Amino acid sequence: MTALALKLNPSADLFQEDFAANSGDLPGAGLAWLDERREKAMDAYVMTGVPNRRVEAWKFTDLASELEDRLESTAAGSAPYIDEKVFGVAEGARVVLVNGILWDVTQAEGLEIVDLGKIDAKTPDWVCANLGLLASGPDQPMGAASLALMRSGVAVRVKASGVLNLDFVNPPLARDAVSHTRILIVVEQGASLKLLQSHSGAGTHQSFANIGIEFVLKAGAQLEHVVLQAEAATAIHVASIGAVVARDAQYRALYAATGARLSRLDVNIHLDGPGAHASINNVAVPGYGIADTTTVMDHAKPHTTSRQLFKSVVGGRGRSVSQGRVLVREGAVKSDSHQLFKALLMSPRAEADAKPELEIFADDVVCGHGTAIGALDEDALFYLRARGIPEAEARGLLVRAFLEDAISGIAGEAVHDALWRKLDVALAAFDGAET
Repeated sequence: MTALALKLNPSADLFQEDFAANSGDLPGAGLAWLDERREKAMDAYVMTGVPNRRVEAWKFTDLASELEDRLESTAAGSAPYIDEKVFGVAEGARVVLVNGILWDVTQAEGLEIVDLGKIDAKTPDWVCANLGLLASGPDQPMGAASLALMRSGVAVRVKASGVLNLDFVNPPLARDAVSHTRILIVVEQGASLKLLQSHSGAGTHQSFANIGIEFVLKAGAQLEHVVLQAEAATAIHVASIGAVVARDAQYRALYAATGARLSRLDVNIHLDGPGAHASINNVAVPGYGIADTTTVMDHAKPHTTSRQLFKSVVGGRGRSVSQGRVLVREGAVKSDSHQLFKALLMSPRAEADAKPELEIFADDVVCGHGTAIGALDEDALFYLRARGIPEAEARGLLVRAFLEDAISGIAGEAVHDALWRKLDVALAAFDGAET
């Protein structure tokens, strides 16, 4: 199956043609519940189309202008299997997707994994009850497109506790291409999951990965989520996350971005019961492209808490975008939320944009934010050099100290060390980046 997508212009839309021509051939076509959700998602997408600067939430990142005129939908092809787990964590299940298409699954006790590329009338009820309800509305237009045009993906049900390595591998392609993938993870009451998600790529052709991710955390559930985005320098990467966090459940995340010409992480978290908690640490080290993380933290019920820490180190002509909107709904008393945005600019052409927002419709809440953007502290650099430390090493020590609190304290030592190996490579490339 070949699907073409046209660049947004006054007379054409990027993905509507694809949907009109191919919706009848997509996985699960003919299932009434899924057809209805796909149609609703496409309607939501059409409200904005491919986002550009005229869309407020995308004012810093013009996706429409970045996409090439034509992209073909990908197939998995015959890519080599990647034996090593990116984060060095041996235990647990593993799911590998190649060019957005499910390639391999290694099962593990306590996890039920379903191939969404083979969805049919026999698909488990828990998938039918949850798939496509999150990351599919007009506030996440690319998430909506990923559902409407979903060609592959997985659904995972966590019954007790477990570890899942979720690896997206994008080997070199012979042409520019797009993939639409969905991930659904349901963590049952009192269960827990460590989710280690990686994105790696190579090649010079433009690839556009459009991923929609849904998390459903039942009462008392815990999800620890680590994302490493290390795509090829020509890639465009958009991931839309929607999460519902029930009473006394916890979502703890660390997002790290080191690659891609343009990356956008679009996160919408709904704190839906007393005691629900979400924390996000975001680390971006762009040396040439745009790394955009935009979040909405929705305190829908009383006694909910959230913490967000955004840290960027920007080199060359790179640009980081950090947007965090906190919404405290009417009646959500005793909500407690804090955001902190910090960025280091390592070259004259580096840019960082930070946009915190607070919308509070309840009394008796604690909400705050802070922002700091600047260069390395020259006094600290002088102090280290005065003690015989070479300038490059001194800069490296200061950058590591700046990022460390955002990386430590989640997922264990092996994951911490794996992240630093990738970050060190990206930071070392700043020396050769165009300024």
